[in-house]
Amino acid sequence: MKNTGSYRRFFLYSIPVTLLAGLIVASVFATPAPPKTNGKDTEAKTAKAAKPAKFPLSLWATADEGDYSGGKNCTNCHKTQTDSYERSPHTVYMKDPHNTVDKTGCEGCHGPSKNHVAHRKEEEGLYQNVVSYTHSTPEQIAASCLRCHQDTVTQNHWKRTEHSHAGVSCTSCHQMHWADRLGKDRIRVAPDQKNDALTNTVGKAQVASVFTNAAAPKALLKSNEANLCGSCHRKVGAEFRNNFHHPVPEGRLVCSDCHSAHPNRDDRKLMRTAKQACITCHADVAGPFVYEHDPASDLTGTGCLECHNPHGSSNPAILNSFTRGLCIKCHTDKSVNHNPGRNCWDSGCHSAIHGSNHDPRFLQR
Repeated sequence: MKNTGSYRRFFLYSIPVTLLAGLIVASVFATPAPPKTNGKDTEAKTAKAAKPAKFPLSLWATADEGDYSGGKNCTNCHKTQTDSYERSPHTVYMKDPHNTVDKTGCEGCHGPSKNHVAHRKEEEGLYQNVVSYTHSTPEQIAASCLRCHQDTVTQNHWKRTEHSHAGVSCTSCHQMHWADRLGKDRIRVAPDQKNDALTNTVGKAQVASVFTNAAAPKALLKSNEANLCGSCHRKVGAEFRNNFHHPVPEGRLVCSDCHSAHPNRDDRKLMRTAKQACITCHADVAGPFVYEHDPASDLTGTGCLECHNPHGSSNPAILNSFTRGLCIKCHTDKSVNHNPGRNCWDSGCHSAIHGSNHDPRFLQR
């Protein structure tokens, strides 16, 4: 009986061990079968990989080193532009000896000059061999500029912006040549705006100094930010003319202090709510408070914008309203049986309107 029990235990243990060893050997020596592929899918992937770059990137992608002249060909016909370019901040970067030939001088922005010079007398194909920033689409202009300015915004992020959707290009706001700063500030406008006060007879806006004390332009902008942004965002520009406004016309604040014209992946990581943007300057209302007003807490609605118009208002403290009508938009139960003399925060009661550490009704201590 003992021998029978021993044989039984031997078989019970040996069978699983044998199976496990067989699986290990099979996994080591087995050759994986190649994945099944559809012939059409393979051809499509190959065609996609071999798809040539679109214009204007194709100018650089297909060029050989001999197609570049180092800017010598440009000076012969474009002396004025070349001279102005020499005074441009771009020059410092485009003459860097560490740059590759396709990112040097005029040809770094306009493409290799060889084909352009060879076909310069062909009117039909004049702009097929060179990047002309006055005859290119916003998408083509962005593709050319973002060859170097990927750290500012990537091509994919640019395509998602409201500026891109509205047909605004890099050259709508920025200039590459320094001559435009000598009295030739130009911005393209729609044909239906030709009779506007900011527009001359050829349909290009002469950016006037609407806000004379506005901060000086930077980053090769065609004008200061207040005038430049206001040329399209006219409603916002008009709001800055109200008696109470953020100090943009006075030059102590610029649009880019609050808004990002070039949103990228870093902006998405650092995305701020309205309150977070406001308290960078208005730290006195940042809190935290023991009892915090719901709009000021930034947990509901639009935060500070529930009560304030950020650009300008006819009411003190750029409020949307200066009477108790502002409060009863939310506190509707108080509209009938509660009637302070002027408004809720000036009547001597609810003075700590953003938040209080002493009273849940924001009353005076």
